[in-house]
Amino acid sequence: MQNMKKVLSLLLVLTMVISMAACSSGNKNTTGGKNGVEVSTNNGGNDAETTPAEGDGETAAAEKSLPPMTADEITLTYVSWENEVLTKHLAEQFMKKYPNIKVEVVTLALDGYNDSLLNLVATGQMPDAFWILGECDFAINNQLLGDMTEYWENDPEADNVLTTINDGKFGYYGTDKKWATPVKFFPEVVFANKTVFDKLNVEMPSTDWTWEDMVESIKKMTVPEQGMYGFNQYRTMVTWYPVASDDNVWGEFGWDGTKFDMTNWADGLNMQAELINGKYHAPAFDSDEAEAAFGDRTMWAAYSGKVAYQFDAWWTFNNLFATQEYLDLGLVYVPYNVPRAKGTTSSHSMGTLDFGGISSATEHPREAYELLKFMNWNEEGWMAKLDAYSTLTNADGTKLSMDALPITLSTAVWDKVRTFFPGADDAYGRGPYFDAFLANCKEPIPYGGTIIPGFGTFIAEGYAGAENEVLNNGVNAHDLAPDLTEKANAANAAAMEVLKAQ
Repeated sequence: MQNMKKVLSLLLVLTMVISMAACSSGNKNTTGGKNGVEVSTNNGGNDAETTPAEGDGETAAAEKSLPPMTADEITLTYVSWENEVLTKHLAEQFMKKYPNIKVEVVTLALDGYNDSLLNLVATGQMPDAFWILGECDFAINNQLLGDMTEYWENDPEADNVLTTINDGKFGYYGTDKKWATPVKFFPEVVFANKTVFDKLNVEMPSTDWTWEDMVESIKKMTVPEQGMYGFNQYRTMVTWYPVASDDNVWGEFGWDGTKFDMTNWADGLNMQAELINGKYHAPAFDSDEAEAAFGDRTMWAAYSGKVAYQFDAWWTFNNLFATQEYLDLGLVYVPYNVPRAKGTTSSHSMGTLDFGGISSATEHPREAYELLKFMNWNEEGWMAKLDAYSTLTNADGTKLSMDALPITLSTAVWDKVRTFFPGADDAYGRGPYFDAFLANCKEPIPYGGTIIPGFGTFIAEGYAGAENEVLNNGVNAHDLAPDLTEKANAANAAAMEVLKAQ
């Protein structure tokens, strides 16, 4: 822990090149569009002890409490890439609640965020609370994170969050200390184009479907003589399947919380290869096949009206599928939860969760924790967010967009969130699909790099080329799985040695 406070050591670290592994880990938001593709752009008081929690956390809430907030005049700095209008609104609400605390908001561009954060640290401007972009290794190796265990584990509101956060010990990084916690939540989604089902006179699948139902439907909706394809993917089967097929998997590629077993990864990748090579998948972007199918080799397949399912992330609805342009073209996409395989019992599903923490150098860890919580996950902060989404506009006059979903399980928050999406009176009949989706999306499993030390190193050094061997060269993924499992576990073990030394 002492080492965590040696922020000056970052001056040396800045001489190193920061690289973000270009892997299947997700911290990107889809833009897609008319000529877009599978591309991404991340959009992405009263003290806690006196705030009643709801749902499952209610009993625990009565038994926990946090130390009091300071009465001294202090200043806290908060750094993120969140919409600045929203962030400043939340900071103002926090300062109304705690008049003795001044909050200075720093908004950094998503592009180059981690470099910009390190530059702040190197110039003596270490924020008290901040977001982390991408790999947890970045924050660990640069000793940015302070230990928030005392606050998280005694906070009633920390019991009333998406259940997998505590069940999976996300942000502990395999230690007994809470270093970071989710600040944004984007569920993964199978978007189904209702218009395509109507054209083919096929009944929409049940929202209570299984993985096997989905694969069967993909094959049924592929009709070559009509130029129809079963699916297109930005998010992929190989990433989804290990979690979807095993209740004991708590991370990407078969991570069980302590180690990897890539057997389910192999099953998922083999299945993905079978569907792609069997022509159930839309043609690849900028290919001769895409030009032949869509008349435009750079058209996003989901924009063509010839794809039944788009595997994507939550932000794509507000960014694209909710727009009048798409609806006028008959592109009526509705959300389905990523299904689980038969025989499983949980509702776990891969999701994009961005993480944040309090600084290892902050002089006010209790207050920095409260600020991080208000700005990101508790009920009170989320109510302030919802007010902003209803009333505030960006500099260009556009309304703020609710890109992410709540981390709190507060019923009041989720009920109000529901009103932001198509309901029972929707002219396109999308209401029931949103009802089902929002009710069953609350057990996300984050992408590997955000919670598993060493995952980024494994992707960059041990995993490179593996998917290509299976998808394009006919290799059976099970022939690769044992070696990859060994390499993934070795990368994690090496990263844990770095963390244990702090």
